[in-house]
Amino acid sequence: MPDRLSGEAWARALHSFRRTAWRWETQGVYREPYEQPALRQFLAGEEPDLSFMDGWYADIRRGAATGRRYGRVRVLTDPLTDYLRFELSFTAANVAAGEDVRILPAARARELDLPMDDFWLFDADERDAWAALMHFGPDGFTHADVVTDGTTLDRFREIRDRAWEDAIAFEVFRLTR
Repeated sequence: MPDRLSGEAWARALHSFRRTAWRWETQGVYREPYEQPALRQFLAGEEPDLSFMDGWYADIRRGAATGRRYGRVRVLTDPLTDYLRFELSFTAANVAAGEDVRILPAARARELDLPMDDFWLFDADERDAWAALMHFGPDGFTHADVVTDGTTLDRFREIRDRAWEDAIAFEVFRLTR
């Protein structure tokens, strides 16, 4: 696997894990071009066209059916950004597809001294674990740096464990809003 992933290489790598994929998601705004029409619709009070998520939901359903697990901790700003309100409006569909999404307030993430850099952790508890440290520019995701060294992977596992322990399941979060 290359040291840096983007475009189709990133898409392939995102599907190359065997058992577990876990995301630490910390940005208050993501500027992915494919999301912008739906975001504008949401902000205008219209029903957003979320068809851009169809492929992801299909991937999660297929993976879950074969025993793959998808998890994510989403860090939320206070107050919520418009983007995070938009993202939360369809998070229930992620959960319904089979993704375990949990929520952690940004203030709590700071108290836990957790970083604000997004990453994915793949097959974290297996010998060939790897991570992808994500990078963003003004037009969204630019690339991910592949991480395979044990020390950094241990740090990412620690972040996962600390965040997961404190975060609340999306369904519980939704009931408390």
